[in-house]
This record gives sequence, structure tokens and C-alpha cells, in this order.
Amino acid sequence: ASPVITGSVDTPGYAKSVAVLDNYAYVADGYGSSCLHVIDISTPASPVITGSVDTPSYALGVAVLDNYAYVANGYWGLQVVDISTPASPSITLSIDTPGYASGVAVSGNYAYVADGSLGLQVIDISTPASPVITGSVDTPGSAFGVAVSGNYAYVADWTSGLQLAKRQCEPGS
Repeated sequence: ASPVITGSVDTPGYAKSVAVLDNYAYVADGYGSSCLHVIDISTPASPVITGSVDTPSYALGVAVLDNYAYVANGYWGLQVVDISTPASPSITLSIDTPGYASGVAVSGNYAYVADGSLGLQVIDISTPASPVITGSVDTPGSAFGVAVSGNYAYVADWTSGLQLAKRQCEPGS
């Protein structure tokens, strides 16, 4: 009912998105620095940037799963960042998406990328070293953000509001 700020850390650019896993927050610092920052949040009153990696374009969205952070990186698509060593995250590879990657969510073996005027891209990340686009759906406007829950991807579409995309059965299921 009455939240209060208990700690903060300033990032060099403009923080655009955050994901949390265990004792770390992963911040996509989109404009100015174009980095993914790893922030130790084990002491909430005094979070500390422990590692960073430059991204080739604007880091706009981030999602984490296991030892990887997935960064929506504008015209550069999706960056896969190894975060197994928080002090030295490193981009292991990228996958070019056809649009402008501005948001990302992960669920199971898939990353869902809000890809601007080209809608939602579905990327198989079951093998993080070789992700592949397995599907897509166009949205009426420009896909900007995405969240996944259950069998649905919820897409924030810049000019058309909320779009719901139902996941189809995975091959072999």
C-alpha cells in the first residue's frame, strides 16, 4: 500500500528494462551507454554494479533464464549474453530479427521478441549457442513489449494496444 525506495544505483545511460534472477538484477541501459549491467542486489540498501557488457545498439529489453540474459537490441536483434560469471558477462552470439527488437520475454525453450512493425518473433533457445526463429505473428501496429503467461504472449502494440497471441502446440507434443 505504501512502497518506499530502499536502495538504488545509477546507471550510466537510461535504464529501459530490468529482470531479476537470484541475487542479481540485469538492467538494459538503452540510451547513452548501450549496455547490459549486472547489479548485485543481495544487500537491497546498497546495490552495486558488478559487471557490464556493451551491446551493439540500444539495449531496450532484457529477460533472464538460467545462465543467459536475452537482450532486445534494436536493429541488431536479440543478443544472447552469458551471465554465468556475473562480474564478466559476455555476448555469446546474436540473432538478427527482421524488425526492431524492443522487448523480450522467455518461457521454457522460447524467447518472444517484440519486433516493432514486424510483430512478434518466436525464437527457439533450447540450445542457447544456436537460437533460431521458429515462428512469428504480425501485429496491427508496432510491437514494443511482451510478456508470456500460460499459453499466451501478451504484446504491447504501440498504436493498437494489447494484442494476445496464443501459443500453438510444440512439435512432438
